[in-house]
Amino acid sequence: MGPLIAVVGSADPGRSFDPPLTDPGAALTACEEIGAELAASGCRIIVYSSEPQFIENHVVTGFLTRDDLPPGAVQVRPPYDDGRTDFPHRDDRPEVFDVRHEPDGDWQVSFYRSLREVDGVVLVGGGRSTLITGMICLAFGIPLYPLAGFGGAARKVWETMNRAGHHATPDAVNTMGAPWAPGSAQRLVRGLAAQQERRAEKQREEARARRGATLRAGLGAVTGMLLLLLGFATIPLTYAVDSSIAVNLSALVVGALATGTSGAITRTVFDHETRWARTAVLGMSAGGIAFLLFVSAQLAASPDILAGDGVRRLLFFVLAVGYVSGFTFDALYNRLKQAEPPAPPPLSGLPTGVPGGAAVPGGTSAAQGPGNP
Repeated sequence: MGPLIAVVGSADPGRSFDPPLTDPGAALTACEEIGAELAASGCRIIVYSSEPQFIENHVVTGFLTRDDLPPGAVQVRPPYDDGRTDFPHRDDRPEVFDVRHEPDGDWQVSFYRSLREVDGVVLVGGGRSTLITGMICLAFGIPLYPLAGFGGAARKVWETMNRAGHHATPDAVNTMGAPWAPGSAQRLVRGLAAQQERRAEKQREEARARRGATLRAGLGAVTGMLLLLLGFATIPLTYAVDSSIAVNLSALVVGALATGTSGAITRTVFDHETRWARTAVLGMSAGGIAFLLFVSAQLAASPDILAGDGVRRLLFFVLAVGYVSGFTFDALYNRLKQAEPPAPPPLSGLPTGVPGGAAVPGGTSAAQGPGNP
């Protein structure tokens, strides 16, 4: 099935538009040419009302100039129990029309809701509803082609396209503002097709990005699980080999770094993030720092703990501390930034009377010295 195109607007000379219509008769003729070119290009159209104040009748008239239209090529979307569906030649070619009554009786609800299904929108003249339609298309990236040369709200939408993001190139936007001339309908259909291709390419890129993010997240989760298992593997390792300082210290270091990295990667999975490599490095560093602080405190209390069997019990605490430090690495780094560096230990063996404030005989200090009250 071909792309579904909506041609929206009004060129009723009895209505007032801002800015005014330049040539209502030429606008209606252009709508017939647009309908004929859309049919020749294999597109489908969606229409809403057969009232003469709108342009749909003229679009359908031009569209039905093609004899071999597929069934349902003209999709009619009127509000429920609305009789405004007596389009030209509908009785002669009923198979071409696909009437889908909306469950809501308000035409605005059925109209704006249907815009999410179209592949492109053409604006001709029109008032407030046409302006809103253009803004919706720009907001949701729907291919859009306003004919600025006929005035009306389509002109305002075209002016907005020079300041808003969309799928049309600058040259295409300039073409939209040109006066209607022979060949304009062909350029319009080609312009819509180019926007549809750029939109499809963007959607493909976003889909690839989502697949890549999912793959990276899955790879990170598997890596975090393997590192956690590596950390746990140090426990049976210390029981399986003869106890020595080298083995015990290696088990503590590897366990702390592995669980710290695993905790940081688990944090990215928990927060639904996909970029886990940088977080893994920060988590490894946090686990290493926590390991040094924890083990140094134990060594201060028991200097021979690495040489005995007590390191096996210590390993359980190190693994837990490393994992928690990696999971909460941001809190750890914030705490480190706020902490003051420790004061240096006092130096022993300095002779009395040296500079630096050391005590000297007589109750004075070296900073005062003799004769310095």
